[in-house]
Amino acid sequence: MNLASIITQKAKETPTKLALENEGVRITYEQLEQTINQTTHLFRQRGVIEGDRILLQLGNCLEFVYCYFAAVKCGAIIVPINPTYTAAEITHIAFDSQPVLFVVDATASENFQAVRENSDNFIDVILVDTQSSDNALLRAIQSLPTHCDPGVVDDERVCQILYTSGTTGKPKGAMLTHKGLRTNAMTYKDILHCSSDDYCLISSPLYHAASQTNCMLTMLVAGGTSYILPKYSTDKVLTLLEDKKVTFYFIPPSVVAMLLNHPRINERTLYLRIAFTGSAPMPVELLDRWKAVSGVELIEGYGLTECSPIVTSHRPEGKKKPGSIGTALPRVSVVIRDNEGKEIPSYEKGELTVKGPNVMKGYWKNDVATANTIRGGWLYTGDIAYQDDEGYLYIVDRKKDLVIRGGMNIYPREIEEVLYTHPDVLEASVIGSPDPIMGEVVHAYFSTKDSSVTLTTDMLQRHCRPMLAPYKIPAYFTQLDELPKQRVGKF
Repeated sequence: MNLASIITQKAKETPTKLALENEGVRITYEQLEQTINQTTHLFRQRGVIEGDRILLQLGNCLEFVYCYFAAVKCGAIIVPINPTYTAAEITHIAFDSQPVLFVVDATASENFQAVRENSDNFIDVILVDTQSSDNALLRAIQSLPTHCDPGVVDDERVCQILYTSGTTGKPKGAMLTHKGLRTNAMTYKDILHCSSDDYCLISSPLYHAASQTNCMLTMLVAGGTSYILPKYSTDKVLTLLEDKKVTFYFIPPSVVAMLLNHPRINERTLYLRIAFTGSAPMPVELLDRWKAVSGVELIEGYGLTECSPIVTSHRPEGKKKPGSIGTALPRVSVVIRDNEGKEIPSYEKGELTVKGPNVMKGYWKNDVATANTIRGGWLYTGDIAYQDDEGYLYIVDRKKDLVIRGGMNIYPREIEEVLYTHPDVLEASVIGSPDPIMGEVVHAYFSTKDSSVTLTTDMLQRHCRPMLAPYKIPAYFTQLDELPKQRVGKF
């Protein structure tokens, strides 16, 4: 079944129900289906056929949704790209994926020439001017038919390639299937009890797996409504949460910190039913502060691009364990393994492995990386974790992010949790720094809630001493106005 069928179904069941809202524009499910169909006809006119790749470099806008599902309906493979990427950053993705069509925001049109120069085949382009009422895309489709064939394809076919945002090496393209994405969204909808009564605010970037599945797809499967915020603003988010009576909101840890530090957070009335988080480890201190301020528990989960992306989650009605990422989703299996790949008992730390319909088919044109990551049908996440006797999982750290000091393994998250307990610390991130004697020592970067406050190395080391063994205490502390992050909010 084609992933786009979820909208076709809702358009038949509830045609007048509001599906999407964006800066004053309101789109019903029937209108959404019709616009997607018109965009599908446009893509087919441009020569797009099943299996072709379409690069999509758009910000948070309605056109992203139209093009996403039109590509899927054509049987093509959508390749979303961070809208802030430069031409140089897109070069590898274009060379690797060899697209036939590039849909790009008009403000980034210079990227098109770079993409064409780095592709072996001719690439067509569609410029989308989301800042103008005279939108080229909408103008191009306005006379096209509002109906088209359902675009039936094999469930196991790839419908999206998402390039990972690793901190080292070239990005790898995770191949996600119609079945994997649809099943992941439907399962998430079921465990969070989403319905057509829910109103979702999407303030995280739509090119990212979490916003796509956790928000856009989950809400469409439920038949609810989503407000797509073009650009994140803490002021705007707080206003929308109250004015739109938002019930369903994905909040990355970095956004939680910004919301909690906003002077007007206590002035707003929240209608949230479900607030959930992921994408980066959530400090327990932030979980506690959020509940105290909002009155709503943050539901912590875990996922990765290669798993469509959701793997685990707490349940609204179930037990909440601070520091845990919850339990595996239905139809998803998780096993903790040692370095030899053997399953290990509860509470022992090892690599988290995942199996289920949500797992990617592999990395696009990269058999070596695929073989290293998927072994015996299990995806090796690269995350160090343990599982308690009730099946709740706890991420200790990234396997590759271990700091090894004099032969002793140090997990950065443990130290970050301690730093977050300091009353003046807003953000913290820990890495290893080379040391001629110990091999590595711990280096902590941090920012403060009040930029006028300065914390010295001595002050923070004294704060850490009661809670950390001496070898875990950072040797270096660097204070920054704001921690630099990858474009998905990670340091």
